[in-house]
Amino acid sequence: MSPRICLIDTDPGTDDAIAIWLALASPELDLRLLSVAGGNVGLGHTLRNARAVAGLTGRDVPVVAGAEGPLLGAFVSETRVHGADGLAGVALPEGP
Repeated sequence: MSPRICLIDTDPGTDDAIAIWLALASPELDLRLLSVAGGNVGLGHTLRNARAVAGLTGRDVPVVAGAEGPLLGAFVSETRVHGADGLAGVALPEGP
């Protein structure tokens, strides 16, 4: 059976970073795109996080910016969950 083509829409904090790594390592998935939204931290952080996480794998997966905030209501940063940068201060190299 060939791998299932997929995309992931994410707001990468520590939990989503692990999910992205697992998806990229899975022979059952053919990850073609990471779409990134603001989540617990703003879009600037989550976009940087997604690029860094994907970059560590050496895979050439496009990472694109999605929504900066929710469709309804205002964006509220929640840094207590995954830290100010979304990755609990874990310094990853810049991704592509």
